[in-house]
Amino acid sequence: MASIIVEPAGQAPEKGLKSGALGLISSVVIGVASTAPAYSLAATLGFVVVAIGLQAPIVTILAFVPMFFISLAYQEMNKADPDCGTTFTWATRAFNPHVGWMGGWGIIAADILVMASLAQVAGQYVFELFNAKGIGNDPTSGWVLLVGLLWIVAMTWICYVGIEISANFQKGLLGIEITMLTVLSIWALVRVGNGTAPIGHLVPSGSWFNPFAVKHFSNFVVGLADMLFIYWGWDTAVACNEETADAETVPAGRPCSRPSSSSVSMRSSSSPSSPSPASAPAASGSGTPPTRATCSPYSARPFSGTRRWPRSWTICSC
Repeated sequence: MASIIVEPAGQAPEKGLKSGALGLISSVVIGVASTAPAYSLAATLGFVVVAIGLQAPIVTILAFVPMFFISLAYQEMNKADPDCGTTFTWATRAFNPHVGWMGGWGIIAADILVMASLAQVAGQYVFELFNAKGIGNDPTSGWVLLVGLLWIVAMTWICYVGIEISANFQKGLLGIEITMLTVLSIWALVRVGNGTAPIGHLVPSGSWFNPFAVKHFSNFVVGLADMLFIYWGWDTAVACNEETADAETVPAGRPCSRPSSSSVSMRSSSSPSSPSPASAPAASGSGTPPTRATCSPYSARPFSGTRRWPRSWTICSC
């Protein structure tokens, strides 16, 4: 038996978040920056190439497909109920607290692991920047660990100070990041075109876009999983939805960050120099109280807002 119970919504608890702090541009920048294009290419693209070789460009495209549909699901859930808890909150209300708990802690665990990896790579490249390759090439170095920890402290402080400062800081870093990746990719193509590329370079070929050229299916799966990791991170824009102006549409309603991150990965993975290498407040003044759909038997904190939750997500079998 399936049922939906509609009842007046209660007042959402205050979370201490600054609503309307982010606009469309800031939201897109946070989404793209959170995919960490340069870090992903430095730390992950090599594993993709080891697994699938020259088919990295086509796997880049194929990995974008499931991520795109996941982002569409996030878009619809965000429209129904903008909540910074994202997976934890939505899964709890749509299914049950156990599913929400697993999803939420899964994200936290993944973030902890990724932060450690991000810090390590950042620490190494700081020493590489100053030509201290003896330290930079040793990921187990205590100096790398120290600099990585300092990066975590600095980024935590920026996030603590305020979301606007964090967004503006990321605008600068992302601008430098995208500019350098674009310049490097174009420069690689130019050198291949004029014949000045290093010995052993590869020339772009249509065969790179043939997924059936991957010899073993297990290698294809590994490469695809690694590429999905490279795309991961855009959902940060949705996690900032309660701090975004027009929260129902801006964080996940504009698919800007998805093709942006896809184009960065695509451009870099196919470069011949290294081919191998987002609550509806408007309802409050309408005279009609907001409604929420309560999904029985789990109704701890059902969805709120005037927008109806899609039927396939609100109907539970009892």
